[in-house]
Amino acid sequence: MDLILHNARIYSMQSEKDIYEAIAVKDGLIKGLGKNQDILKMATTNTQIIDLNHKMVFPGFNDSHMHLLGLGASLSQVDLSHAKSIDDIIETTKHFIKDNNIEAGKWVVGRGWNQDFFADNFMPDAIDLDDISDDHYIFLRRACGHVATCNSRVLEDFDFPMAYTSIDGGSYENGIFKENALELITSKMALPSKEDLKTWIKAGCHYANSLGITSVQSDDLCVYPESHNQTVFSSFYELDADNSLSVRVYEQSLLRNINILKDQIKAGYQQNKGSLFFKLGPLKILGDGSLGGRTAWLNEPYHDAPNESGIHMYSQEDLNDYVLEAHKHDISSAIHCIGDKMLDSAIEAIELAQAKVAKANLRHGIVHCQITRPDQLKKLKDLDIMTYVQPVFLDYDAHIVRDRVGKLAETSYNFKSMMDLDIRMSFGSDAPVDSTDPIQGIHCAVTRKDLNNKPEEAYLPDQAVSVYQAIYNYTVESAYASYEEDIKGKLIKDYLADIVVLEGDIFNQILDSSVFMTIVGGRIVYQK
Repeated sequence: MDLILHNARIYSMQSEKDIYEAIAVKDGLIKGLGKNQDILKMATTNTQIIDLNHKMVFPGFNDSHMHLLGLGASLSQVDLSHAKSIDDIIETTKHFIKDNNIEAGKWVVGRGWNQDFFADNFMPDAIDLDDISDDHYIFLRRACGHVATCNSRVLEDFDFPMAYTSIDGGSYENGIFKENALELITSKMALPSKEDLKTWIKAGCHYANSLGITSVQSDDLCVYPESHNQTVFSSFYELDADNSLSVRVYEQSLLRNINILKDQIKAGYQQNKGSLFFKLGPLKILGDGSLGGRTAWLNEPYHDAPNESGIHMYSQEDLNDYVLEAHKHDISSAIHCIGDKMLDSAIEAIELAQAKVAKANLRHGIVHCQITRPDQLKKLKDLDIMTYVQPVFLDYDAHIVRDRVGKLAETSYNFKSMMDLDIRMSFGSDAPVDSTDPIQGIHCAVTRKDLNNKPEEAYLPDQAVSVYQAIYNYTVESAYASYEEDIKGKLIKDYLADIVVLEGDIFNQILDSSVFMTIVGGRIVYQK
């Protein structure tokens, strides 16, 4: 044996009571589970033996929807997640420029501000950002990533008017850019080199490992123009070839329109093609926007903004054709849907594709699946459509959802209802949009409260899941979402030795738990 962990509480995830004391690993696979004395007998002179002193052991967490490359990049950008005012944004970004000696004429990029945490609830505009610097190009994304603000230097040098301007799937005004309009700004930035991309991917992996994450399902084509897709893909392939990935990556490929999809198919794109550390996954479709930015597409106007009902990226006809083209070539679609009208649109497209071309093994899915009606959930079950859910969104959304959507709040974020309907539901974070930490996501799923245990009265407490169910959705269900339920997501013989060791008692004190060790393929990639 290469590694034995013993004197532990090892949860196989076969069932809630399937618990062992020790586990043996060889050649990256689990080779035995059982009593301490039985597993220790499997040791040889070269076996690394670790006494875990009764710590809890689970399959490694699998984040079923995030942005690994964006996460790694964000670690070297301005962090605005703690800003409580526009003044905080200004001062934090000023300090970042000074501390990093950023030269005049360079781009300063940040992320994380949220106007709902400000006393006046106003989004920062170009005039506000001018107080940071006139000498730099400033571009600061809202926490959701669907809205961003730039300073006047950007507007003036690239000929963007301050007046309201609408484009297909987006808009901008006063330096505030929404949805597809963001690409008007990002297209002006110099594209990162392959070495930059590799550095950010590895940084994202190491950070994920520190949180017990061993696998991710990641959209990494969302930041850069289509011309950079192959550079992103080749960065992952080269890191994989060099054994430099410490997280297993299943790429949810944002191929932005049907023509790009067709080009990729001609070039050999096949879902599930790849290695144990990098595989091509489904077509990721960005359908609408975010709830916080009021760009999620709703059937009725926003409860707190009667003149707004959100933004959608595709006409129904275009979405139908897009999903069908992937479907015909054995590529499932993972469609970003936050608003209920976007969910109607996605369901229609998937149902049409299934009716036109029978494909027994395709696993279409809805990413986020936030604002919903009971009839929609039933339709998801009837069509066997998966959901990729981010329970940590409740940290913020629990405070705003009733203001945003009124009565629809009572049938939204319905995790328990989805489970009761036997809808396949995996958990993730959407990082860096929200916290990457699975333990925080588990807390929100179980308590239906934010990370400070607010509000006092939990949001829809009847929709809470148990701790075991939440972990199951972060492990077993996430493995199913990437067609890998036969090799990972459980701690059983001959499955991949992807393991997280936790300190504390996550079943009784969730947020007091922490990651002690993370193991990927039998290799320790993080230790506290």
